[in-house]
Amino acid sequence: MAANIEDFGSRQYLREGEPQQEQRSRFSISRGTSAQQRDYDLQFAIARANRAFANLKLFRTTHGWAYDAPAASADPAKSPKGIERAAIYPESHMLHFSILAGLVLFEGLANAYFFSTGSDLGLLGGWLQAITVSFTNVIASFFLIGFLCLRHLMNPKKLWFFVPAAIGLPIAIAFIVVLNLAAAHYRDLLELNAASLAMGGADVTGAILAPLPHMFENPFGLQTLEAYLLLTLGLTFAAIAAFKGRTFDDALPGYGVVQRNAEKSARELNRTLKKAASGRLAAPEQVAEAEHLLMEMASDLSERERIGR
Repeated sequence: MAANIEDFGSRQYLREGEPQQEQRSRFSISRGTSAQQRDYDLQFAIARANRAFANLKLFRTTHGWAYDAPAASADPAKSPKGIERAAIYPESHMLHFSILAGLVLFEGLANAYFFSTGSDLGLLGGWLQAITVSFTNVIASFFLIGFLCLRHLMNPKKLWFFVPAAIGLPIAIAFIVVLNLAAAHYRDLLELNAASLAMGGADVTGAILAPLPHMFENPFGLQTLEAYLLLTLGLTFAAIAAFKGRTFDDALPGYGVVQRNAEKSARELNRTLKKAASGRLAAPEQVAEAEHLLMEMASDLSERERIGR
């Protein structure tokens, strides 16, 4: 009986030990050697670069996904002409954001001075009103006019974006003009109210609270120099913000994104290839495939850059 118990325990021990041994074996196989890991890294880098480069070429061929890709058997002469130039975009967006912040801050400070006259809260009240107006003016011009409408108007082949942009552009411009005209008329009413109170006249604060009827009655009937300066300043900053929105990325929406993805994947492939080649860990055929792909991508991008100049 003791022998049977001992034999049973031995068999039970082996059964419990077998999964641990198999697990260690599977772990060692999946982990592999450093050479195998480097080969897989290079293989994945090649796959990512191939996919990004294929997306870039497809974007050009379909002119920004405006239509389906032509069939392989289609006649190239009858196929729609794709994009020939490279994407044009700034190296960094920090300058754009800095300019936008500067526009909001400068316009807010200038408007604070204009609105402080006749305001019960003085400079603080003028600043709160001014920063709201300037922020709306700059951000709406940047995003609605420049980034959305003007950029989508550059690709008339995508009608489902081109038509809304063509309709939305005059609406957005009208909104910006009305906003700045209303701010200028509000400044006029503040000045007139302050002058009336100083001369012992009736309080006309009610008109100050409703500058829009006064504006629609006589849009350009401004009576003070400060109101004209406020209107000019607001429209000028709105035009600068719209221009920055238009140049924030390539004129064709999405083109800058797919080209940056291709360039990023090419840089990652180049770094992975250098690591694999320096350690002599990659297969020669993988190194040759990666070098050929890098040369093809570099040649394509340099040729597109030359055409775009």
